Amino acid sequence: MSEPRSLRVAALALLALPLPALAHDVPAIDYAEALRRTAAAYDSTGMVAAVMVDGEVVYTGVTGIAEEGTTRPVTEDMLWPIASISKAFTTTALAILVDRGEVEWDAPVRTYVPEFAMWDPWVSEHFTVRDLLTHRSGLPLGAGDLLIWPDGDAAPADVIAALPHLRPSTGFRDGYAYDNLMYVVAGEVVARVSGRDWATFVTEELFQPIGMDDDCAAQMDRIPAGAATVTGHERAAGADAGVPIDPRLAFSETWSAAGGIFCNPRGMMEWGKFWLDGGVTASGTRLVSEAQARELWQGVTPVPVGGTLRSNGSSHLGMYALGWNVRDFEGHLHVSHGGGAPGVVSNFVLIPEHGVAIFSATNDYRGAASTFNYHVANALVGDSPQDYIGEFGSAFAAAEAEGTSLISTTTARPETVAPLSLPLAAYAGTYRDPWYGDVTITQTEEGLYLDMGRSAVLDTTLGHYSGDRFTAFWPDSSLKADAFVDFAVADGVVTGMTMQAISDLTDFSYDFHDLQLTRVPD
Repeated sequence: MSEPRSLRVAALALLALPLPALAHDVPAIDYAEALRRTAAAYDSTGMVAAVMVDGEVVYTGVTGIAEEGTTRPVTEDMLWPIASISKAFTTTALAILVDRGEVEWDAPVRTYVPEFAMWDPWVSEHFTVRDLLTHRSGLPLGAGDLLIWPDGDAAPADVIAALPHLRPSTGFRDGYAYDNLMYVVAGEVVARVSGRDWATFVTEELFQPIGMDDDCAAQMDRIPAGAATVTGHERAAGADAGVPIDPRLAFSETWSAAGGIFCNPRGMMEWGKFWLDGGVTASGTRLVSEAQARELWQGVTPVPVGGTLRSNGSSHLGMYALGWNVRDFEGHLHVSHGGGAPGVVSNFVLIPEHGVAIFSATNDYRGAASTFNYHVANALVGDSPQDYIGEFGSAFAAAEAEGTSLISTTTARPETVAPLSLPLAAYAGTYRDPWYGDVTITQTEEGLYLDMGRSAVLDTTLGHYSGDRFTAFWPDSSLKADAFVDFAVADGVVTGMTMQAISDLTDFSYDFHDLQLTRVPD
């Protein structure tokens, strides 16, 4: 299926060339004050930021503490999980293999992973490597993430086996819906073609020649012993401070190609310099051809531009390229990606025409990083000053207050509570979803107990809400992922179960709504 001409024209409008960085007069910016204001606006536990202009690092700064309840400060050497910023490393690894003639962007995925399949047989046959990387699979937002989020135990083989059972919500290549599982498959393509696991390939082919190997680890188990790392924080709705995340929430190796890398700001500035130089290392070695460097920044899937960026005229058109977001920003090419790991959010921006690279991260699951980056980018290249910290910070505070209020009103039991259709014991049993696996309901002295099977943190006693609806309040309220559990009853028998997140604050990777759990006969 080819792209409509209108989409190709739109993509060309964002022609993503690694442009030469030209020397510019650099505005006098108080980066430290911008970081302080951003951290205050989001009540951040800690933050880190680094800025490069014309190929030179002009600022590295930190604020706050690395772990609530300690005096351990954030430092410039600390490794941060950069989460989905890792996707650009996966696409760069594939670009290297394309340059070597070992992978083709538009070859079917089955060329490299023969067992790959989707819901529709035609899509299975025609799904390409490019499709893996551009969030146009037709699956709903975050589909299947519960396999590996927040502490799912799925291996890459489990992810591949699950894909044919995930129902699409739109046509293939019809629109944008962010996903992670396709990048897990992309990591398998790198591994099977190269004969090295994804982490080894990225370390040997990217980190080492670029000079990032002392400042980045391809996945958690590669972090050197004794290296300083930041602790992520989550907070229950309305809480005054974040709490350190449950260690079980740390990403497994399955996440690696979708979001497993850890870096400090120095490593991210090396990554920025590499791309501002068009895929050439500091020693002059070209790792990615000019053609493939252009390909990685070539927009493929349109993404919406709304809110403040559109209303103030800063941006009008956005596209998802190969592991990167590309957009116009204040008349310049803006190449970026964000990342969200449990308790940590990061953001990375390149503005090639000005030789600008910006990285920031916060150890709270809040949008402080992108706010800092937009504010600094505007200050560096914008024609009209915009106070993104003030605007985005105020919008965040309002949304947080509204979400907290919504949770309290939604979870309150209705005035008239309908009785259960059946005795409590009738709801106990095993429920099976074809992509997720088994979920178990048992009866205890306290009531019905839900065991989500793949997750240890998503297990809890259910509370009766009304009728055949129950509430699942997870023991860790900072997840903000509590769910309604609805049992289907037909002819006096419980036949199945569905779930949905209670709050709009719930991260999209808690895709309870994609589960279609059928009762397994006793």
